[in-house]
Amino acid sequence: MLLRLGGVRAMRDPHTRLKRDLDVLEELPVFVAYNANVDAIVRVDAELASFLDRPSDPGGTAPSKPLESKRDLAAAIAQTMAAGHGDEIAMTDAFAATLESELDPDNQQMGGQAGIMTNLLTALGTAPITYTYLLSERQLSMFDHPEAVRYPVVEDGTVSYVPLPEAVNTDRTKINWVFEFREGDELFGVRATGGSRFIAASRPPEFDLRAGDLDETIDQVGAVVDGALLAGYHNLTPDHVEEGYEQTHRHAQGVLQRLRSDNDVDVHVEYAVTHDDDLRASMYELILPAANVVGVDTHELTMLHDDAGVGVVEEPPSEATPFDSDEILDHYRMLEAVREELGVDCLQLHAMEYHLAVMEAYHSPEALLRGLEFAAVNAAAKAARGHISAPDDLETGLEYAPSRKGQEAIELLAEHVGGRVEDGTLCEPTVAACPNRVVADPAGTVGIGDIVSASSFVLELAVTGVEGQD
Repeated sequence: MLLRLGGVRAMRDPHTRLKRDLDVLEELPVFVAYNANVDAIVRVDAELASFLDRPSDPGGTAPSKPLESKRDLAAAIAQTMAAGHGDEIAMTDAFAATLESELDPDNQQMGGQAGIMTNLLTALGTAPITYTYLLSERQLSMFDHPEAVRYPVVEDGTVSYVPLPEAVNTDRTKINWVFEFREGDELFGVRATGGSRFIAASRPPEFDLRAGDLDETIDQVGAVVDGALLAGYHNLTPDHVEEGYEQTHRHAQGVLQRLRSDNDVDVHVEYAVTHDDDLRASMYELILPAANVVGVDTHELTMLHDDAGVGVVEEPPSEATPFDSDEILDHYRMLEAVREELGVDCLQLHAMEYHLAVMEAYHSPEALLRGLEFAAVNAAAKAARGHISAPDDLETGLEYAPSRKGQEAIELLAEHVGGRVEDGTLCEPTVAACPNRVVADPAGTVGIGDIVSASSFVLELAVTGVEGQD
């Protein structure tokens, strides 16, 4: 069946495979929510250091509370550089206003997981329905193809859809500040052990995971889409949620369940870092188990592994140390244990050298692998170009060969699970893996994980849908 579709084992020419992938995605209906914002990008350099206040312990522990000063921000950026992986901490409203009035970004782009994923989906030719809380003219300007995005509105209990430009509803814009650094960059004597970014995130009070009448009618959206990409559950703060995380997340869980209630709708929840232990625990208990698929990076997987208390790996791999092929075995054990604890169909990891998924009773392993390989092309195109705005942009991703380190790691995993490697990939009933296409000097790092999750998920949906018609 996949042979007739141009399946992963039949299509050896990458350009032919890419065209087939894009063809099958055309007009695929997908619901996307909830967080879109503007990312203000700032390079970590001497100019930034002169704006910030030197922390007392550069590279030490990051602040555990919302950032409220230039010294807090400096400490958080330095700690992230020392750790060598991306991180995110919320800001107070007052400090967010300070940055907006006093700091000039190097550039601005679409931010927020839902916003980034919507832009990709329109570039790939799908048909997204997107909901976000704050849609200002400034936010609208960050959408590449706003005319291709539908926005849900409710009147007399019936959901209809308007073009995104007709849905502007506020003057306020949610702005996140993204501080990017490369390996070897320094800030207050701290040297970055890897290239990544730190995000100082704003938390407007409007973001409370309630969407008014749409919450009660979301099943109507479920009836017209094949899947949903949901994110932003980590955007809550104690100041903005009077009744507490559990009640708010329980409401959001009910909405998610209603979306799927009468429809065969797959839901992917994109996880995100938060250092609020209570918020993370509420997400773990109420939101993640309601999804079919949960997407994570290596740092987020470590946090989930710790929160689950499964303890299958004593010292999880860290991006602060040189890559070792054996890391994939730890990641596999962690994914398996967390997936089983959560009870979800699939848990998917995007790492630097490979993409890895474990599953049970999900789509066919072949469809999953095809999605992972498509995601590797998307990730390389995003890293090399900084942005994907049209299908032809993905050809850039094919210029980067699959990671040899990733292939070596997958060979180790195949031996561990008793599977067989073909063309550097692993495709077994409960696990799939493919090497990433690594770009040594990326144009930007923000949103690559969202690109991976969105592209793999929608291709899995599309391939499975075509299979079901045969």
